[in-house]
Amino acid sequence: MAEGPRRGKENTMSNIVPGVTLTDFCFPDITGRTIKAWGSVAFGYGLNYTTGGIPFGLVAYADAKTVDFNGFLLCEVWDESVQAQDASHTVYSFYYVPATDKLQIFSQTSSTDLAELANGAVIPTYLLTDASIIFQATWNRTVTLG
Repeated sequence: MAEGPRRGKENTMSNIVPGVTLTDFCFPDITGRTIKAWGSVAFGYGLNYTTGGIPFGLVAYADAKTVDFNGFLLCEVWDESVQAQDASHTVYSFYYVPATDKLQIFSQTSSTDLAELANGAVIPTYLLTDASIIFQATWNRTVTLG
C-alpha cells in the first residue's frame, strides 16, 4: 500500500515551542522527611525574557514525579561552569520564584551589583549553549505547607 502525504504537524524549527527544559540528574525516592531533585536546565532558542522571570516548569516537573508541590521548600539554580570575571564575560545569577513558577535571570553589572535582564531581551547565547546550569529542588514529604 502506498503511503500518502504525512498528516499532522511536522516538527520544524518554526513550530517548536521555546521554553525551559528540566532534565533529571538524580531523583532518589527515599523515606526521609524531605525529597530532593537535581537536574540540568536548558533554555530554548527563540525565548525572550520577561521582567519577573520566564516560565520554569518546576510545578509540572513535580507533578510528573507525583510530588505534592504544596510541600515546596526551596529551589536553587546555578551555573557550574568556570566564568572569568573580566570585561569580555558576563556572569549570570538565577532566582526561582515559587509563587509564579518562574526563573529570574540577573547579570552582574559590577563586582557587587546585579541587574535583571531587560523585558523583551533575547536570552543570551551563552546561556542557550551552556550545559552546566543546574537546579536543586527540595520538598517536605511529611507536612503540607500553606
